[in-house]
Amino acid sequence: MRALLWLLPLLLSACVVGVRPEPAPPPPVRSSSGFVLNARLGLPPYPDSVALKREERGGSSEAEFETRDPLEQVYAFFHNWLTNRGWVRTRLEYKGPASKLEAEYRRGAERFKLELDRQGQSGRYKLEIDF
Repeated sequence: MRALLWLLPLLLSACVVGVRPEPAPPPPVRSSSGFVLNARLGLPPYPDSVALKREERGGSSEAEFETRDPLEQVYAFFHNWLTNRGWVRTRLEYKGPASKLEAEYRRGAERFKLELDRQGQSGRYKLEIDF
């Protein structure tokens, strides 16, 4: 029996199974010049933001991105971009404690609603465009 005890640590060390960690998810994509938040408008991403998600459906879209900039600054970028292309804002309404806003734009017979929602203090935003 005593002769087999020295064999026990050797056998136990042979039983150790190597565990590989799960591969890390791909990092979020930093917005680039070829990426748009809404294809129908050609709406570019907010400068230096990190794109997290984008979905298109019939000209309308939903996008999520991150930036540490305040809501008013982020909205001003999109508003200026739109007005420089002939869109006119017909309505602007802040919802909640200045964490969400809704705006409507028109250009000729075209109209759409823009919703910009800051998700708490995380720096994460959700932008919806509905035609």
